[in-house]
Amino acid sequence: MSAAINDGKTSSAKATENEEDSDYRIYSVISYFIVLVVIGLPIWWYTTRVYRASLPETRMQEVEIKNYTEKEYGMPLSLEYDILISFVHPDPLNPQVELKGADIEQYLNPYLEKISPIAEFIIKSQWLYLIDLGVTPVKLNNHFVLKEDQLPHIITPLESKLWSHMSPRPTINLVVYFAPCDDHPLYIYDKHNKKVETNAFLSPRWGGLLVVNSDKASCEKGILKPNLNSITSVFVTQLQKLFKVDDMSDADNIYELKMRKATEMIESTRRTLRSLAELLLEIKSIVISEDVGEKISVAVNNADLAQEILEKDVDQGLKYAKIAFKNSEEAFSDPTLLSLLYFPEDQKYAVYIPLFLPIMIPVFMSLFTLRKWIFKKKEKIE
Repeated sequence: MSAAINDGKTSSAKATENEEDSDYRIYSVISYFIVLVVIGLPIWWYTTRVYRASLPETRMQEVEIKNYTEKEYGMPLSLEYDILISFVHPDPLNPQVELKGADIEQYLNPYLEKISPIAEFIIKSQWLYLIDLGVTPVKLNNHFVLKEDQLPHIITPLESKLWSHMSPRPTINLVVYFAPCDDHPLYIYDKHNKKVETNAFLSPRWGGLLVVNSDKASCEKGILKPNLNSITSVFVTQLQKLFKVDDMSDADNIYELKMRKATEMIESTRRTLRSLAELLLEIKSIVISEDVGEKISVAVNNADLAQEILEKDVDQGLKYAKIAFKNSEEAFSDPTLLSLLYFPEDQKYAVYIPLFLPIMIPVFMSLFTLRKWIFKKKEKIE
């Protein structure tokens, strides 16, 4: 009788112990589930997400953009330009040339100051010796001729000798080519087969080239003193064509230039911001830092402000347009935009799924055990 009682007590104790072990396992399952799923997954998602600062995306996209076309002699938009004056002398001793780049710079400065509100101009100069034109002039009567169809072939080999490509700013090339002493001077002919009066030509978005021939007296002395006024007047005319100004000394022309540049900068800003907004919608792995987000906001606000006051005050409108243009370009070209461009979402999952899957499968499978345990508890209560 006592043995039966003892066996009953032992069975009851084992059942209680098994039930406690079962509860412990269930609590372990719940704790693993909470740590891995409830806490772990959100933390992983938050720490691996692509950060994007708050942006005025609606204002970036909902803008009207006019059709944009580059005119023939238009220069690329920029807040800074290099003006590179290059003196090309294929035969430095025949004759020797007495000319300094500072002299031309001094002459150009008053004209550049008039258009300085649209951009900053940095003048540089260089001498290139023992360099030919790269084309063979055609002999005609008592002189040599450079025809219009030959002129593009001069720029290509000459460009490799210039150091304009080393500057981050757009460069306006002003080249003076000193023809060697010869009984046959060198002249430029236009497409109508007529001699160009200035003996110079202009290349859109690049600059111009002027050919200077030596007179007989200079060749005999071996020293050439070029006419500075003649050279600089040609360069001023070329600059006016490049910036589409009829006369830099006319205040109305300068006003039109400011108005046109401000409008172009506003349109360029909005075009850049809209392209960036469309890019962000298409590529989800682009990061937008707080610094980039601030530049975008500054660009949007100043573009609207410039548009609003441009007609009333062109100088203030140009000021805000320059700020908008500068910030939009810096935001679009910021290197941090590309930090995760080559690590898209599918690659992120491919890296982390092999890590999480072996851990998560047992956890999710144990949820069936948790379900059974809950049902048993309910049956006992009932």
